Amino acid sequence: MANDLRDKGIEIANEAVMADNGGRYEEAVSKYVKAAEYLLMATKYEKNPVTLKTIKEKCHEYASRAEVLKEGLSGGGGKGKKAVAAGGGKEEEEEEEDDDPEPEPLTEEQLQKAEEEMEIEISKLVGMDSVKNDMRKLCKQLSLDIRRRQEGKSTLDSIRHMMFTGNPGVGKTTVSRLVAKLYFQLGVSSKDHVIEVQKGDLVAGYVNQTAMKTAKKIKEARGGILFVDEAYQLTQALQRGQSDFSGEAIDEMMKVMNESGRKAVTFVFAGYKKEMDEFVQYNAGLESRIKYRFHFDDYSVPELVTIVNIKIKAKGYKMTDDASKNLASIIDTGTTKELRSKYNGRLTDNLLQWSSDEMNTRLPLTAHGEQLITLEKQDLQAAIKKFATSNPPSKKDPALIGGAEVEQQLKQWNLAEYSPHFVRAGYRLLIDLLHLEERDVRALGVSKDADVRRAMALVNRLKQEHRSMSNEMDALFMVDEPDIRTWLEKRGLGEFAKVFERHRVDFEVLGDITYEDIKEMGISEVGPRRKIFRQVSVWRDEREFKKAEAIRARMIAQENKNFAASAASMETDVGQRLGMLRQSLSSGM
Repeated sequence: MANDLRDKGIEIANEAVMADNGGRYEEAVSKYVKAAEYLLMATKYEKNPVTLKTIKEKCHEYASRAEVLKEGLSGGGGKGKKAVAAGGGKEEEEEEEDDDPEPEPLTEEQLQKAEEEMEIEISKLVGMDSVKNDMRKLCKQLSLDIRRRQEGKSTLDSIRHMMFTGNPGVGKTTVSRLVAKLYFQLGVSSKDHVIEVQKGDLVAGYVNQTAMKTAKKIKEARGGILFVDEAYQLTQALQRGQSDFSGEAIDEMMKVMNESGRKAVTFVFAGYKKEMDEFVQYNAGLESRIKYRFHFDDYSVPELVTIVNIKIKAKGYKMTDDASKNLASIIDTGTTKELRSKYNGRLTDNLLQWSSDEMNTRLPLTAHGEQLITLEKQDLQAAIKKFATSNPPSKKDPALIGGAEVEQQLKQWNLAEYSPHFVRAGYRLLIDLLHLEERDVRALGVSKDADVRRAMALVNRLKQEHRSMSNEMDALFMVDEPDIRTWLEKRGLGEFAKVFERHRVDFEVLGDITYEDIKEMGISEVGPRRKIFRQVSVWRDEREFKKAEAIRARMIAQENKNFAASAASMETDVGQRLGMLRQSLSSGM
């Protein structure tokens, strides 16, 4: 129940943000309020005190934003509406920078020179045959558009945003800089810079902060390229129905993606192919605004050899003839295709660094001349072996941070392959798993019946342990003081002790006391009533938090103990399972 209400609230909040960013402030007010109401209702069913605290904070944020918008709508007319837009920040009201005059159109000689220089740059790229062809087509189209404008003819469109797909280390960032240079040389853009960002640079934790954070990066990239690396992370949580403010970042970018002119921002979205295909399919408006799609293939062994040779020469080093002749074989036999796809160009950097280390180990202190800069075959052979024990460079998905508890338990239950699905969906603690039903498990991507049964067995065991521990912890965390009078006196509320005693309010019911209950007890003054309720709320939250932490720690310990016992009896279990297997096979035959 809590999850459903919370997700519905966040869904409405995202709609409110879209209306807010689009200037539809009356609609935004209504949706912010509705979102806060849903979340408030979710707090009645939420048992996790940490999650409860987060929900309450978001309720406050949504309500506060609605109040600001409402005040702006009723108090300042058009000026008021402008004041509340994007949070009313002064930064958004600043005048657009520099009114530089448009440059003179390129002459035929300048255009031809720019095309020749770009061809030289393209030819320097190792591999990337399809990307090179795409770049040449892009250069030709831009050149023809320039000629059309020079003759007073119109062009079909001005969309120039791109999507780069491929594994890490294949040159996506390098080509984005090349595109920036091309756009600048041909007068399409006013600058040749590339601003690189990821999800963390765009998305914040509260309403409207994400829009402002994204707008700041867009402004920084103005006239050049905003390179959004691993852009698929912006929609992964939204596709799972998980609460996230990434939608604000996408909305903010889409607002400026139709702008044209030299000072407009060109967006380049990059990431793995499968994930990027899902990224653009999530939002039809986003997909229609991306005109160019470049796919970067993994480097082949001969291409990696070429890159190594280029880098060695650039550093002023060399290889012996034997090392040079065997380099391709060393890379091919010393690495797998899967490993090379994880490294690509970065493999050459690691190989050269480790080969240099091996050379330093081999050389005596009396080495001199060519010896100091010459790599031998044995250096490369020793270096390539290190890839077998080294993890490829990777960027931790923020959505997977903090899920160690769940990952460990799923591994123990032979469900490790589903860990990313659980953690990304927000199931990071063992307590989070307590509310799972079979349909929820299947919705998380657990499709095999046997795996579903194991997952539900884990959930049911956790539920039993939680019920038992919760009953035990109720007594343990019920009181910090000997009686209710002492509790009240410790908090400066001793004058109300008789009232509490008269109404038989003890620690067993104290945590359930509401603001209205206090009024019914005869404490009608607003000030004292609020003070009492605030102290009760703080005490209740602290108690529940301590209780939840204790239960969580004991559940982890209990599950580890269960796993150890299971491992100890594995021999017996295997025999029983084999017997059942044989019986099944016999009956099946």
